[in-house]
Amino acid sequence: MIAGLALAGTISLEAVAKRLGTSPRTLQRRLNRQGVRFWALVGQSRFGIAGALLEETDLNIQEIAAAAGYSTPSAFARAFARWSGTSPSAYRQARVARSSGMSEWREMGGPEAGRPVAMKDRSDVPEES
Repeated sequence: MIAGLALAGTISLEAVAKRLGTSPRTLQRRLNRQGVRFWALVGQSRFGIAGALLEETDLNIQEIAAAAGYSTPSAFARAFARWSGTSPSAYRQARVARSSGMSEWREMGGPEAGRPVAMKDRSDVPEES
């Protein structure tokens, strides 16, 4: 649901709570009981959206930034680098190298450089948009 709202535009705890038919405070309490922070979920959703668009489309970085809910490509690029350890362009180039059967991408840092296993936990830092 968060990914859908992120794609639709501005996302907030209030909007998600309303969509779930609960209050923002109740939603936050439930997430806290699970050890999950709302903005960490938003970040994971944005990273998933961005990664899929970088891998599966030819959209430019500005279009991907907008689709992931960022107002500027530079804010998106900083967030993406924080999530993955690489720039959106390098991520896409590694994808192209993998799909074309080239092995040079391994020299850029191995398979982990092209596709992160997990997003870095930065739940204490609010997401930029």
